[in-house]
Amino acid sequence: MTLLELVIVMGLLSLVMSIFLPTMSVVQRGFERQSDRSQSNDQARLAVEELDREIRSGNVLYNPATCPNYPLTCNDPGNDIYPGMSLLIYSQTNAPSRNPGFQCVQWRIVGGRLQRRSWSITWRTDNNVSAWRIVADHIVNQPNPPNAPIKPGFALDPDPAKGNRTVVVTLMVNENAVNGQTVQLQESITGRNTEYGYPNNVCTDIPPY
Repeated sequence: MTLLELVIVMGLLSLVMSIFLPTMSVVQRGFERQSDRSQSNDQARLAVEELDREIRSGNVLYNPATCPNYPLTCNDPGNDIYPGMSLLIYSQTNAPSRNPGFQCVQWRIVGGRLQRRSWSITWRTDNNVSAWRIVADHIVNQPNPPNAPIKPGFALDPDPAKGNRTVVVTLMVNENAVNGQTVQLQESITGRNTEYGYPNNVCTDIPPY
């Protein structure tokens, strides 16, 4: 092979590589974005499934927007609890397999994360209080607090026929909040076990954050 032939071959290879590598880079970035988006969406769907179980087995549902009698259950900015961005329920989900079976469960959306914790109504004596657990991330219902929420994550269905027993859960998911596409997951869940007779202040003795 002559020097001229070698130069021609190297030039052709450089041309092919200059076209091929950027294409591969674009494909790789697209794959990573899709993979991240899929992972975030799967987390949010699993979170909705967990919420579904707890709300359906809920004995007391607190209005996440107003809580007029017990404001700290839905409006406590000092502890990242904002109206429409937090949910408090008294639930018996998985009661046969956990102790105690009936627990207060609190959810909140803050800092792009959906978090959950629970406690027993006798937590002052048994110290049965869980730490906040991250259930899903890249949740963009709310920007950085205390900015106004984009979309309430939790709301009671206003239909009087549903007797304040249906919670509308809306999770806005976006892996890249700057230029990514936001996916909305929404589900209306009715507390089938919600009954009258439970004291509506059963979960208002809130453990320290």
